[in-house]
Amino acid sequence: MEREVWQRFKDKGLKAFAIGVKESSEQASSWAGQHGLTYPVVADPQGEIFRRFGAAVPYHIVIDRDLRIVLSTGAFEKDALIGAIEDVIKSKGRERNDL
Repeated sequence: MEREVWQRFKDKGLKAFAIGVKESSEQASSWAGQHGLTYPVVADPQGEIFRRFGAAVPYHIVIDRDLRIVLSTGAFEKDALIGAIEDVIKSKGRERNDL
């Protein structure tokens, strides 16, 4: 995701972060460093976020500006992920009732 998505869209308003499931902050930061991530990584030591979304690992969610989920997938479906992000970016400054 770092190269395919984050680097491509970070200057267009994309906000991204990774969640370290059942990891401490230190473990999550260490993992991010080992994988060369430049977007934030947060810890979910109790797995609360993981359980709330019923997520698998990895799991990707795209949320629009109105906080609606427009894509939710457990697989890294690059084309679907990029398409959803492009749709949200294109909707900037106009009504987004169609998302």
